[in-house]
Amino acid sequence: MTDPSHRPELVINHSPQLDLRIALVSVRDYEGNARPDYRMEMHCRLRHSGGEFTYSADNLYFDLDAFAEFSSELQKLQQGSAEQASLKSRGEMVVLKLKGNSRALRATLNIREYLAPTMATFDAEFEVDYDLFVNQLRAEVDRFVDELGAMQSSA
Repeated sequence: MTDPSHRPELVINHSPQLDLRIALVSVRDYEGNARPDYRMEMHCRLRHSGGEFTYSADNLYFDLDAFAEFSSELQKLQQGSAEQASLKSRGEMVVLKLKGNSRALRATLNIREYLAPTMATFDAEFEVDYDLFVNQLRAEVDRFVDELGAMQSSA
């Protein structure tokens, strides 16, 4: 049984530069007529030599499949059959991409925000630890996917 007060959260803070938190705000189920909408909030802090960049949003949409696909891509990185894995919000407003192998792995974070009449963008790239970002993160993404699925099935 799922605790209705528990909000599933994915925390990605395996690097001194990055603290990224994605938490479920709500699920809108269309009773089989369409795929559910997962509305998330995100809090991001990226540290750099001159200070830090922070970004928060409370109205991001992710498909459940985006997290499952990210986990699958992380598994392929583990097996050596791929060299990149990406977590993408709907519309690619937020993209976290890992690229490389066990000798050198880099993370890229891209954030886009519509500010009428233009689009503001933030892009950062930094080196990350392979074991933490591939092995440990995959287990955490799998747990998050399981919790999201349980939220939907208990709704």
